[in-house]
Amino acid sequence: MVKVIYLFFIIFLLTVKVQAQCPIENTFFESGEEISYDLYFKYGLLNTKAGVSSLKTSEVAYNGVPAYKMTLLAKSNGVINKIFTLSDTLTCYMSKDLIPLAYIKNAHEGAEHTKENTTYSYKESEVTIKTKLTRNDKLRFDETLYTSSCIYDMMSVIYYARTLDFTKMHKGFTTKVVFLSGKNKVNMHIDLQGIEIVKANDNKKYNCFKLILKIEDKAFEDKKEAMTVYVTNDNNRLPVRLNSNLKIGSTSAIMKAYKGNRYDVKSQ
Repeated sequence: MVKVIYLFFIIFLLTVKVQAQCPIENTFFESGEEISYDLYFKYGLLNTKAGVSSLKTSEVAYNGVPAYKMTLLAKSNGVINKIFTLSDTLTCYMSKDLIPLAYIKNAHEGAEHTKENTTYSYKESEVTIKTKLTRNDKLRFDETLYTSSCIYDMMSVIYYARTLDFTKMHKGFTTKVVFLSGKNKVNMHIDLQGIEIVKANDNKKYNCFKLILKIEDKAFEDKKEAMTVYVTNDNNRLPVRLNSNLKIGSTSAIMKAYKGNRYDVKSQ
């Protein structure tokens, strides 16, 4: 279920090759931003609130270099706890120009405890990725990967996506990004489906870009429409809502509060 939060927006079907180290000027968010969400789960006749989540950005030093630290917390509660428990912490580090530096996952999901650690190093046009995962204290993989493309993980891709200029994309425009899924490099695709008014759990309505996510990953049941994401049509690009189909049931994450945003947020 927490993939609903990990993958808020993931972008681009441009078949051009890009430089491996991809600096981006960040004019959309800043240290101190924090967004909270209500999580919902639907399976058959069951349709219930499933938990809460938060996404926080802070400024730190990573290996002595100024960087952003992004932290995602997700925890199940209520009725769903009797069926499936969830307590996840995901962290990523990015340079001030939004180049991925590290990704760390510590997830308690049902009977499984997963630890994942990924680091990125850059040399000219090549990225070296070291990624390791253990589940219930058993090593599942310890790999070194290489790519000449910009690549993002489940956390850094959230912030990368917020820098995209949707105002220059027409309805039906499709883009692609290379994404690290465990020890595999996969493609993620997004279709821009126009603008809609979305009601959040703060009783406000937001003018949002609607994005349809397509991902080449076994985690999703429907590869054609694995996720629908709504981000504010303003300079913040706040993720307001997303709906996702999983192997079992579907999930939704709906924004209920935010603070520390860089610009005023427009709402109705």
